[in-house]
Amino acid sequence: MSAFAGEPSAGEWLRRLAGGDVSSRELAQRCLDRLESANSRVNAVTHVDPDRVLADAAEADRARAVGADGALLGLPVTVKDSIAVAGAPRRCGSFARADDVPTEDATTVARARAAGAVVLAKTTTPEYMWSYETESALHGRTLNPLDAARTSGGSSGGEGALIGAGASPLGLGTDGGGSIRVPSHYCGIVGHRPSARLVPETGVWPSTRETGFVDMSTIGPMGRSVADVALLLGLIVGGDDTDPFVAPFVLPDFRTIDVQGLRIGFYDADGAWPPTDGTRATVRRAVEALEEAGAAVAETVPPPLEEANEIFFRMMAADGGARARADLAAAGGRHVAQLDWLLGDLAQYELSISDYFAMVERWAAFRSRMQRFVAGFDVVVAPVTPGPAPLHGCRPGDDEPGETYLPWVNLMAYSIGGLPVTVVPVASERGLPLGVQVIARPFHDHVALAAASAIEEATGGYAAVTVPLLESRQKEER
Repeated sequence: MSAFAGEPSAGEWLRRLAGGDVSSRELAQRCLDRLESANSRVNAVTHVDPDRVLADAAEADRARAVGADGALLGLPVTVKDSIAVAGAPRRCGSFARADDVPTEDATTVARARAAGAVVLAKTTTPEYMWSYETESALHGRTLNPLDAARTSGGSSGGEGALIGAGASPLGLGTDGGGSIRVPSHYCGIVGHRPSARLVPETGVWPSTRETGFVDMSTIGPMGRSVADVALLLGLIVGGDDTDPFVAPFVLPDFRTIDVQGLRIGFYDADGAWPPTDGTRATVRRAVEALEEAGAAVAETVPPPLEEANEIFFRMMAADGGARARADLAAAGGRHVAQLDWLLGDLAQYELSISDYFAMVERWAAFRSRMQRFVAGFDVVVAPVTPGPAPLHGCRPGDDEPGETYLPWVNLMAYSIGGLPVTVVPVASERGLPLGVQVIARPFHDHVALAAASAIEEATGGYAAVTVPLLESRQKEER
């Protein structure tokens, strides 16, 4: 079998690299070729330097030849544009960031490189990361790799599109209100939102620690298998003496968790927005897989979640959006309509200092409720959004345009909760992938990953949900 047959996981590529079946330079060239082809279809790349990629890959080959054995040695990875890569632009979808070229890697990128990773490309985001649709006036619209009429999600939509298209083995995204989970769900891949305070944000723009976001936003891994995502997560966790929220931590191996005997809670509707029939069936299929693996399963009802929408936006924009407007002023008003509307709409959320303290109290109480709810189980399985990837500019579940954010409260709630969540693909509806959220207690990321791995093994994961669709669409194109 050819070393390039099929679409191997990152773990399989690493095994082939270690076994000498393929060189890092050969793999890098293959990824560059696939990147070019995929980007012509999905528009997900903001920056790529082929000469640098091939030079770094050749250096990885030289390191391996003298006995180096980094966990990611020679593996190409992609990085969301908001995360700093030394020498590469970090425009974050905005004309206001035209001259931002960091001289240092973000902590997470530096850790991936220290493990031998080769940075392949930077990937698209919506401007300022403030959308569930990856579109900006600077870079245009990123398309879903399975259906160009539909969104790849946001704000890590470029990562979702490239990994879903088989053009990137592994990547780094960020998640504030669902920005890893939504693209993973829409594009049929695996994504993990780490526990709050587990992974340093150092090197991300716009930074969030000094804002009302506090610790709700986090960098996390995205890939085509749970094992791949767990591998990258294990390398990026722990304090860096710069991010004031993150302390030293070593993540246990998810493979040490026996799913048999785990207590699983689940719900197939969040009470805030009606899910599609396929969404309900997908949650129940995931739960069946865990029950078949020996877990104890019980249907449950989450705490009321609608309040998450107000808390999230009032914490995000306690200044009425003043900082965002100042950060983006140099763009001279060159924004997509959605961001223009949001920058104006956020003015209503401005709080006095006493009102902000009251909002922080509500935020803390909501976090406590969510943590107590999840603590009743080892893992909770829930929908991601009310349906699969919607048409561009529309809501999931009904494909209708609208400015409401209620279809996403089931994501915001766990962000406020500071809880670890793995999204794993399970099934499809109308030919589009459907995943589930697998939620665990704080700093029990490995338990969420273990349950997600059992679901993946039973249902087929990425390959079962997306590859047949990709092949059929490629045949149509030919």
